Amino acid sequence: MNSDPYLIAVGIIGKRELTDALLNDVISMLPKIIPDIEAEVLDKIRKQLEATIGVSMVTGQGIIDEKQEPWLEDAKSSIQWTYWNAYTNELKSTGFSQNVVRVLDEDTDNILDACGNANTSSAWRMQGLVMGDVQSGKTASYCGLINKAADVGYKFIVLLTGMIEDLRSQSQERMDSGFVGRDSRKILSNDREKKAIGSGRFRTVFPNVLTSVDSDFLTANEKFMRGIPLENINAPVLLVMKKNKSPLENLIGFLESQIKGRGPLNLPLLLIDDEADNASVNSKKDEDPTTINKLIREVLKRFTKSTYVAYTATPFANVFINPDGGDLFPSDFVYSLNTPSNYIGAGSIFSDAGNHQYQKQDILDAVPAFPYAHKKEWQVPALPPSLEEALQTFLISCAIRDLRGEPLRHRSMLINVTRFTDVQDRIAILVKDYIYVLTEEIKQYLAADTAWHKHARLMQLHETWEAQYADCDHSWDEIRKSLYDSVASLKVLTVNQKSEAGDRLNFGAYKNAEKGRRVIAIGGLTLSRGLTLEGLCVSYFYRNSKAYDTLLQMGRWFGYRPGYDDLCRVWMDPNVQDWFGHVADVISELKLDIRRMHANRYKPIDFGIRVRSHPDSLIVTALNKMRNTKNVEVDVSYSTAGAETAFLPGDEQVNRKNLKHAIEFVGGLGHAERIGSRCVWKRKTAAEVANFLNGLNISLMNMPFTTDITGRDRPIISFIRNNQIAALKEWDVCLSQGSGEEIPEFSVVDSDGNHRCVRPRKRQFEKVPVGSDYLKLNKQRVGDITDEMVDLSKPKIEIAKQEWAEEVERDPGKGKTVPGFMYRRYRDRPLLTIHIIEPSDPEEPSEAANAAQVRESDEAVDSGKAADAKKSRAAKKDRVMKSSDIKPRLLVAVGLSFPKYEDRDEASRVPYRLNKVALRNMGLIDAEDGDDDGDD
Repeated sequence: MNSDPYLIAVGIIGKRELTDALLNDVISMLPKIIPDIEAEVLDKIRKQLEATIGVSMVTGQGIIDEKQEPWLEDAKSSIQWTYWNAYTNELKSTGFSQNVVRVLDEDTDNILDACGNANTSSAWRMQGLVMGDVQSGKTASYCGLINKAADVGYKFIVLLTGMIEDLRSQSQERMDSGFVGRDSRKILSNDREKKAIGSGRFRTVFPNVLTSVDSDFLTANEKFMRGIPLENINAPVLLVMKKNKSPLENLIGFLESQIKGRGPLNLPLLLIDDEADNASVNSKKDEDPTTINKLIREVLKRFTKSTYVAYTATPFANVFINPDGGDLFPSDFVYSLNTPSNYIGAGSIFSDAGNHQYQKQDILDAVPAFPYAHKKEWQVPALPPSLEEALQTFLISCAIRDLRGEPLRHRSMLINVTRFTDVQDRIAILVKDYIYVLTEEIKQYLAADTAWHKHARLMQLHETWEAQYADCDHSWDEIRKSLYDSVASLKVLTVNQKSEAGDRLNFGAYKNAEKGRRVIAIGGLTLSRGLTLEGLCVSYFYRNSKAYDTLLQMGRWFGYRPGYDDLCRVWMDPNVQDWFGHVADVISELKLDIRRMHANRYKPIDFGIRVRSHPDSLIVTALNKMRNTKNVEVDVSYSTAGAETAFLPGDEQVNRKNLKHAIEFVGGLGHAERIGSRCVWKRKTAAEVANFLNGLNISLMNMPFTTDITGRDRPIISFIRNNQIAALKEWDVCLSQGSGEEIPEFSVVDSDGNHRCVRPRKRQFEKVPVGSDYLKLNKQRVGDITDEMVDLSKPKIEIAKQEWAEEVERDPGKGKTVPGFMYRRYRDRPLLTIHIIEPSDPEEPSEAANAAQVRESDEAVDSGKAADAKKSRAAKKDRVMKSSDIKPRLLVAVGLSFPKYEDRDEASRVPYRLNKVALRNMGLIDAEDGDDDGDD
């Protein structure tokens, strides 16, 4: 009989829905089955069941090339699912709910069916892409795929991880548990101990493994094949490898020794490329590929039957691969995974409607310590106060989590403020000094009732508790008396390619320690690529990347935080918070595209075209390709896209001219139709719209409106004027209205002949760097979502809302607010919206408004963080300019909303031609970018 009380509890629940009554019954039954079970264990089981059993998930969808014939369904009943069944038993024993395991089963079936059939005699090569969110469980997916691949007959399995040993080692440890079933270190050291671990506890057969937690693939490792040729083996062979030149060359040499000049090996290969947008993509010319890209292709060529599966959270780089050049383009399938209901992603934290937006904390004081454009010689003068507060918050969170009796003992904090390892080391010294002094005071004085409030640092610690956790379930007195015990073992580590072996995270070595592994991890790229920080609670992130793929990968704080999500905090530059929110929208849109393409039987190459022409590909393509060329060409489709001028000229005279130009343009449009408070003119020519836009002074910080390499032409305006697309020949024009004072010189004649003065929209502006020639609207938002509904019929609006509701059902983290692109799909004509903007002051809410905002926060945030809502409003006030500091009194902003139109040929896209000057003008790169080494 299974003696694991958690598994017994799961068995009792079975397929029934977990209710409070059922949970109480299960907990009361356990002492009857296990008489000596302790109350503390019962409490932990209760929390674990609450955090896992109720989790729901929906199966993903994919786009499959029509040449691939389904094969798995017919073969499924005859396959012995030895490895897969053991893996699912292991997942259930670690808390995966039945629903999540079922979806994982369906997803891996769908992916495997798109891979080659290992038992066919003919040669084949399949290439696909699996898209999953950052820290969302892609590892569980590809581990499941590997188990099933082993069951169906794949004999050689290679898992490529990132480019650093820490990540490879972490991945190997997970594969040891999820697939190998034994400790790979003991296997490769000829240790006689055969103890099964992880999924190995649930089966009697085991695969071969030629790498270990301590060792990447070495040529000497082939001795563990005991002289048996690969083509004669029965059990599959696994290698977990870094994407580095040396191990890949070792592998190719090993395969050549097996081939011995006879041609490719006649056995099926599964090559899984984790974080496939990193290092694997060829950023050079097709005839001279980058080293890693070339070596991966060489591995695939050594087999007659091979499947390459790229796993990534950001598909931009992978679909830019040339589909015709024998490269790694996912020509056979693209599959999108959904996330479980307990996943915390970008939308949940960074959108206004997100359930975890209270986690955001502003960094407004880091420029003197960590200027964005610093070099590797930079000497950090001191830690900024915001980082000190983050460190204090982390220490307090450790104590709260201990007091709660949380099963996970590991505790982590992330600090990512520089790419240079030398600067990381200097920051680590400052952090160590700060933590040492603070910990000493905690040890000596904090627990004493009369002593702690006499020490400034401890008083500051108390203030941080009040600001962040005053409404947690433990009092300050409880926390201060237990704090030292929770943080005494805390270590400050730098995590980069130069880190010493003793400084590695190595959570596995501490799994049985009373306090687990408690670390403050300081790093850059190494922390940004696949590495998991166990028990991550507090993050301090001050980086300036605007490349969406890079930005998303840096988000180690996404993922699962069972039982402590209310304690998690992310310190970040408000500008970067906005970017993260935008990234979340972009990825949601691309996932929705996959579902639509699935329904309409599109091919993977169609998805590639869609991503390559997405307006936001402008950033990713430009930044990736600029490394190897002086100029970049990107063709962008604006089908169902929007573009706004969130950055406005800072010069008063320029804004006067813009306002005069808007008045003249509106005056020439004739009588307006009133729709609510808005003024609308229908069926105006594209030339009229283009002329108006051309006459406006639009800041180059607005990427869609950037100029070409000549500096004269704005491609999007030329496209509006010259395109031959029927759906874009006529435009609607909308003049929005706000609550500002009437503008006497700006009136509109409505259809009844009445003159109505225009009222500007009041908008706040964020602080920008000193000397900037632009102003930035708060959160980079010009209009609001109702602008997208202008002149849409009620049935169309309801259809868009229903479609989004279905999306939220698949992924609750997306929030209920319908994004603009959902409405734009149903427009008959493109829409130009003109906004007259009047700067307003940071909000000074009344008592009634305060109460209302707190109620809204309580409704949006499960944990009811009234204190966090208050702090959020205070932080917002700090980053917003006073209206008296803004010289222009009236500014003109515009928004473009494009309907859905056919965009498959070049003539339907906007051709951008950019160089480094253009990228700097858009704020995408700094003057110093690419001029230094020391990147970790």
